[in-house]
Amino acid sequence: MELTGDTRGWLPTGAMRWWLLGAVAVVVAASTALLVVLSWGASHRAEDRLLPGTAVADVEVGGLTASAASDRVASQLAAQLTRTVALEHDGRTWTTSLDELGATTDLDEVIDTALARLDDASVLALAQARVGSEAAVHHLDVQISLPDDAVELLVAGIAAEIDRDAVDAELDWVDGGAEAQASETGERLDKVAARELAGDLLSRDGDDPVTASLPVEVVEPDVATATAQVAAEAATAAVHGALDRPVTLELDERRWETTPRELQADPDTGVVLDAALATVRAAETSLGNTDVTTAIDLDATVDDLAVPLDVDEETLTAFVASIAGEVDVPARNADVGWNGSRPAVTPAQTGRALDREAATAGLAETLDEHHRGPATVELSSYDISPTVTSAAFQQVVVLHQSRREVELWRGGEVVRSWPVAVGTGGSPTPTGSFSVGAKRFEPTWVNPAPDRWGEDMPERIGPGPDNPLGVRALNWNRMGGGDTLIRFHGTPNEASIGEAASNGCVRMFNSDVIELYDLVPSGTRILSLG
Repeated sequence: MELTGDTRGWLPTGAMRWWLLGAVAVVVAASTALLVVLSWGASHRAEDRLLPGTAVADVEVGGLTASAASDRVASQLAAQLTRTVALEHDGRTWTTSLDELGATTDLDEVIDTALARLDDASVLALAQARVGSEAAVHHLDVQISLPDDAVELLVAGIAAEIDRDAVDAELDWVDGGAEAQASETGERLDKVAARELAGDLLSRDGDDPVTASLPVEVVEPDVATATAQVAAEAATAAVHGALDRPVTLELDERRWETTPRELQADPDTGVVLDAALATVRAAETSLGNTDVTTAIDLDATVDDLAVPLDVDEETLTAFVASIAGEVDVPARNADVGWNGSRPAVTPAQTGRALDREAATAGLAETLDEHHRGPATVELSSYDISPTVTSAAFQQVVVLHQSRREVELWRGGEVVRSWPVAVGTGGSPTPTGSFSVGAKRFEPTWVNPAPDRWGEDMPERIGPGPDNPLGVRALNWNRMGGGDTLIRFHGTPNEASIGEAASNGCVRMFNSDVIELYDLVPSGTRILSLG
């Protein structure tokens, strides 16, 4: 090539040549460094290494492969995940850890994020990381997460062991008196505060065990021991006061004393205990913070307590019967006997009886009144009239066996008399008091002794002249009732009259027995004398 013109203007001088040579050297060096940095970055990418200066969870992992970095950080996190967290209360300890509660971490995501820095890093960032510049330092945190309900379930389980209801003082009736069973305080875990406490302990940094006391509240009983003791004292006094209440039963000027206890009354102690406790608790409320054991009016409380008493009806009846035994006077019927010369009448006497039904009802009602003071039951009695008066003996039949004569007495005088035959020595006519029983008109005779003295006689003989009973018969009854088989009766054997000739009956002339039959009614007294 042929150059034309003046070329001296662009040709470098000596200084310029050196500048150019230096510039070329810088470019060459820069290019070389860039190639080295880029080659270094490519090498790290290929080996999944983290940039120098990278720290995960305060663990230096720069230059490590992702797997090695993950293992190193996981080892460091394991100490925190398994760190013991202890919650204490009253000598008991509940321990747990993040790991036990199912904690998880985002370590894999963080390592992936750290690797992504290499892909996104500029040449400058790569160069800074390669030379360990402060500008290349990068810290990443690892998040530890618990299941949403982990802490809540932990606290709920602890609460199930701690929570205890308060026990109210109670009353029992033991061996004749009320006894207070002591109250007990309860406990209740403050679950909200406990969840906050557990969450704080679990989230603390480090791997040293941590311990804290649980927030537990004391639960007071509704009925304190002191309250129940006052109620027990009141109930005991009320029951014994009711059992020992004097009860007087009065009739005219006579008195009988008793008590519900003597009548074996059974108090309903359950009702009394409930009422006593309710009364004392009401007083306690009205007194506010005042000590109920000293401020309550115990006597007034006792007076307000009703004591239901159950008394066995048989016991009441027996007690009333014992009073009746002192009050009752039986009525006495009039009677008649022989005084040696005439019938003598013993007059009737009116009796007296306690009204037992009214007495029992009045006593039972008094026992139901629930009062404390003495009580009086007014008794009543009534007269008992005799069933037989002197009028029954206006007319009396008197048999004088020795005289073989029967008399009819009326108004104290003999109005008629008739001769008779009486029983023989082997079958004597009985002596004593009897009454006229059935009166038989033209009776049929039935053989009373077919295997003895009547063995030669027919089984029966109807009315007629040969009838052994004659035309009339008046049966003798015992005084307590019942036929004696002895009769006043007529006879066809008139020759026997005046003799001891019968088998016990009293024989009369037929005309005489008809007269006696017509004059005396059934029930007329018979006095048979020897």
